[in-house]
Amino acid sequence: MKRLYSEVVSSLRETRRTLASFVPFLRPRLRGMLLALVLLLLETGTSLAQPWPLALILDYVLGGKSLPGYVPRFLAGSGVLLAALAFLAVVVSGASRGISSLRSYLLQRLGQETVFDLRNALYRRVHELGLDYHSDRRTGDTITRVTGDVREVRTLLVDSVVEIGSSSLILLGMLVVMLFLDWKLTLLALLGAPFLFLAVSRYRGALINRMRTVRTREGAIASVAQEAITGIRAVKIFGREREELSRFRRESEEALRASVESAAIQARFGLMLGLVGGLGVALVVYFGARQVLAGAISVGELTVFVSYLGQFFSPMWSLSRQANQVGQSLVSAERIVELLDAEPGVKDLPGARPAPPIAGRVTFEDVSFAYDPQAGYVLDGMSFDVEAGSRVALVGVSGAGKTTVTSLIARLYDPQEGRILIDGQDIKGFTLRSLREAVTFVPQEPMLFRATVAENIAYGRPGASREEIEHAAELAGAAEFIRALPEGYDTLVSERGESLSGGQRQRISIARAMLRDSPILILDEPEAGLDAEVAGAVAESWRHLTEGRTTFVISHELRLAREVDRILVIDSGDIVESGTHEELLERDGLYARLYALQEPDVTWR
Repeated sequence: MKRLYSEVVSSLRETRRTLASFVPFLRPRLRGMLLALVLLLLETGTSLAQPWPLALILDYVLGGKSLPGYVPRFLAGSGVLLAALAFLAVVVSGASRGISSLRSYLLQRLGQETVFDLRNALYRRVHELGLDYHSDRRTGDTITRVTGDVREVRTLLVDSVVEIGSSSLILLGMLVVMLFLDWKLTLLALLGAPFLFLAVSRYRGALINRMRTVRTREGAIASVAQEAITGIRAVKIFGREREELSRFRRESEEALRASVESAAIQARFGLMLGLVGGLGVALVVYFGARQVLAGAISVGELTVFVSYLGQFFSPMWSLSRQANQVGQSLVSAERIVELLDAEPGVKDLPGARPAPPIAGRVTFEDVSFAYDPQAGYVLDGMSFDVEAGSRVALVGVSGAGKTTVTSLIARLYDPQEGRILIDGQDIKGFTLRSLREAVTFVPQEPMLFRATVAENIAYGRPGASREEIEHAAELAGAAEFIRALPEGYDTLVSERGESLSGGQRQRISIARAMLRDSPILILDEPEAGLDAEVAGAVAESWRHLTEGRTTFVISHELRLAREVDRILVIDSGDIVESGTHEELLERDGLYARLYALQEPDVTWR
């Protein structure tokens, strides 16, 4: 018993901490919640009054009891009294239904507004968190938190709270009336209550554990589906439909098993509640009838008592059901609080200021970085200095750290050691927004959105005029094919740009960078996957793009390195060679060996 008490207390404390995180979302709706409380009190009163017209009819119309002295004389006739009591029954029932409907509408509105604010806060947090957070978590699980878990929390914050309040008030009111009518019968009716509360405490922990599994598995299901649908081209090419179906089925089976176990727990609890409630009603009817025969209470009073008792177990069942629902919703609440409380690994430091106009000089001073410190450093004491406006190629074998260098420049991650400077100033002193406005990425796989061509080009600079968009497309060599599209710049691009060729997507991505016009530019494999003709057109576009900008080119195509001002060769997390194409070939080092592998027929010595 002591252990059970300790577990209950610990669970209540954790629940209180979780619920406290949602107070800011409820505070703006305090007035509406108070109105809902008033309606709840009125609804409780009308619910308690519903059996009384029938009880009065049984006692004073059918039973022939004399009316109390305070009742008006014009109601003394049985026909008039019957009509008045029938009308009263209609009024009470109608008022109860009307108040209930109004309360339901109000709570629906409050709940939806709360979901709106909570979902927006979660989505904002998703964008605030850095790549270090998202790389460790499955995308589908995050999506499930923002969608499904929010709906569960709405049930917890609005529906469950009000349902529990309503059931508790009705129970309290019924208990008071029942004690007033016959305290012995009331105590007899409550004999099963301790067993019900014991059952709630017993089943709640098991139910919460099952629901944690269900929510986790649902997140995994969403992730599997998201990965397969996003990569549907690869699934089709490699003929992996059956394997993807099997993977989805495995995750679904885990969720199904936990859901079935949860349903079984609730079914067992419902059976127990029905047996206890049925036994209570039988005892009350038996002993109540004997009280009527003995003249201790009237038939009408027994009718009210039995009516209340029948309803008494309904709110108790509702409370127990809501206890289970709260347990399920708390699992979702915990997952949401975990996301809301997650701290971005990269954020504005105290005193950070907007970056001044940037020329583009980039300096690394003894920079060391690891995605996972236990796995070792990706960059280890790297130092280099790139002049503003110069073009630099980052060269090295796969995994050498080329992309990591460019990610650190934009503070997608922060190094564990060392400093990164732009124009001689530590980039940690700038606000993230102003720093990233100074850096433009042209990724290997251009990310296009389901929007028009014009909107995709202007993605990096919202509000750009149509003339500016078209001028950027001209510079990127994209204007000709855009004009040939069905609706030109207003053509809707399919998700991820699947309706365009690789070269077209790349040129739209370059046009986006042209329009953004930032002083620092990063090109990641600008010609990867393109045929010679398209690659030549793209190369001409990025020559225009890089003019006057500090440019970092990541490329395995070393022939591109001949067109930059300087080549940085990265190996084992550090710069091992630096110079022009000709200088590095003369040194006969790592760069020369890599170049020889790509151009075996070329001699340079």
